[in-house]
Amino acid sequence: MFKIRKNRKESPTDPVHLGDSVEQVARQARANVRWLLAGVAVAVIAAAAVGGFLWMRQQDDRVAADLLYEATRSATERSFMGGPPSARKPEELKKAVEIFQKILTDFPRSSVAPQADYLLGNALSDLKDWDSAVKAYQDFLARHGTHRALVPLVYQRLAYAQLAQGKVEEAEKTLTAVVQIIGAPNKDQALFELGKIDEILKRPEGALAHYQEIVKDHPSSPFAAEASVRIKTLDARKVSAPPAEPAASPAASSK
Repeated sequence: MFKIRKNRKESPTDPVHLGDSVEQVARQARANVRWLLAGVAVAVIAAAAVGGFLWMRQQDDRVAADLLYEATRSATERSFMGGPPSARKPEELKKAVEIFQKILTDFPRSSVAPQADYLLGNALSDLKDWDSAVKAYQDFLARHGTHRALVPLVYQRLAYAQLAQGKVEEAEKTLTAVVQIIGAPNKDQALFELGKIDEILKRPEGALAHYQEIVKDHPSSPFAAEASVRIKTLDARKVSAPPAEPAASPAASSK
C-alpha cells in the first residue's frame, strides 16, 4: 500500500518565514514613515501659510489703525482742549478724506475699514459735499451692511445728507429704515426727524403719531420733552383750525 505523503506546514518559528515577515513589516514601516513625513510637511506648509496670512492681516490692521488715528487726531485734540470736534478747518477735513479713502483702497479688509467708511461720509458732509457724502454712506451700506453698531448711524447721517439735497421723500425712507432696525440706539431721534418731515409735508396726524411713539416708548429720551411740546402745539392747531366749509351743491353753483 502506498502512503499519501502530507506536506509539512511551515512553522511560524521557521527562520525563512521569520525573515520574510520582518522584511514585510520593515517595508510597511518605511511606507508609513514616508506618508507620515509627507503629512507633516503638508501640515507645516499649511500652518506657515495661515500664520503668514494672519501676520499680514495683523500688520495691515496696525497700519490702517495708525492712518485712522492720523485722520481723526485733530478732532480728538480739539475735543480734549475743549473745542467742538466738528470745528475742523476745510484743509483738515480734506486731508482726513484722503486718508479715509486710502484706508478703504489699500486696506479694505482691515478691522477699521467700517469706521473709515463711516467717517469718510461724515467728513464729506462737514465739507457740504452732499453728493459724495451720500455715495460714501451708500457704499458703507453695500460693504458693511451687517455692522450692527454703525448701520443705524449711517442711515441717519445719510438722511441728513438727503435732506440737505432737498430730497425729503428719500430721507423719509432712510429714516424709516432706522425705525425698523430692532434695537437701533437712535430710533427715538429717527422718529423725531420723521415727525418733523411730516410737519413739512403738512401731515399733522403722521407727525403726532411719531411724537406720541417717542413719549410712549422712549420716555427717557432727550427728544421726549421736545416731542411733548410738539404734540401740544399740533393739538392746539387742530382745535383752533376753522372747520372746513361744506362743498357747494351742484344746484347752488348753477345759480
